[in-house]
Amino acid sequence: MNLDRALILLLASVGAVSGFAPGFTSRQTSRVVSGSALFSEEAAVSVEAEAPAAEAPAAAVEEPQSTYDTQIYIGNLSFDTVESDLRAAFQAHGSVTKVSMPLNRETMKSRGFAFVTMSNAEETAAAIAAVNESEITGRTVYASESLPKEKVAEGKKKYQAKKQRNEGSKIYIGNLNFDTTEADLSAAFAAYGDVKDCFLPTDYEGNPRGFGFVSMDEEAAAKAIEELNGTELDGRTLTVNKSLPKGQKATPKQIKLYVGNLSWGTEESTLRELFEEYGKVIDCYSPVDRETGQHRGFAFVTMDPDDALRAADETDGYELDGRILRVNEAQPKGYGGRSNENDGYDGGDAYDESADEGWGNDGY
Repeated sequence: MNLDRALILLLASVGAVSGFAPGFTSRQTSRVVSGSALFSEEAAVSVEAEAPAAEAPAAAVEEPQSTYDTQIYIGNLSFDTVESDLRAAFQAHGSVTKVSMPLNRETMKSRGFAFVTMSNAEETAAAIAAVNESEITGRTVYASESLPKEKVAEGKKKYQAKKQRNEGSKIYIGNLNFDTTEADLSAAFAAYGDVKDCFLPTDYEGNPRGFGFVSMDEEAAAKAIEELNGTELDGRTLTVNKSLPKGQKATPKQIKLYVGNLSWGTEESTLRELFEEYGKVIDCYSPVDRETGQHRGFAFVTMDPDDALRAADETDGYELDGRILRVNEAQPKGYGGRSNENDGYDGGDAYDESADEGWGNDGY
């Protein structure tokens, strides 16, 4: 009994002292805290598991970009027109999304046409109606919806067929004197029938380029070609033949030779005499400077093929008036072979379409 009382007293003493025992309190507290933390984490996990998943933010909806790409074709533009002129003319009728104006690689100026894209069909129709036959940079321009290449080719074919019926055959006339006028050329051909049209192409400065086109009925054209080819007009021997489609050239009946490194004192008559030793000279021509009237140091001699080849072989390297001649077959302008330094002259009779995008030997 006394033992029991003693045990009870001992336990009571330990309980009283425990309130002042730091180590004990710390361990107990640690356990309590750990237990509380564990409970808190489990509770948190449980709450998270039970909570509904938060919705992901909605992805931004991109506005679809406009795919409208119908172009407006603008023709008859001044060579001085720039893109800002076109934008100003079309912006009054809607939103201009694109302006494309091809440039001449030599002058870096407009080639006379351009393409404009508006933002939708309504603006395109309004712009065409307003700009067509209006004036831009001093020229009356023509605007229309640009057609696919296939339709353009088909339309051109039909147009050429209709034009052929209405205007007859077109004749190419080469080696013209720069002073020859359209009236002079028309008069020469009028002797063989009705001249429906006559045209002399010019360069960007308005100077004649030395060739022209005449349109006549097919029968009259055939007679004019036969009678006028090889005849003289204003001191020049004409080359007259049927105009061929662009890119196609007839097999030459004669060969034109380029004669370079001429002495400034060499006369055309002296050159002609030299080449006549090898056969008939059909034409001999020394280009002259328009301002000084002085020949430019080279010439062209036209002969029959056999005579021309023999003359070129014999005279290349020949000394004339103190200068060593360079003689070879004249090549068309832009020819990829060895340059004959012909100073821009179109060595053949065919029209050089690279110099003027708007005109060709197939129609105008």
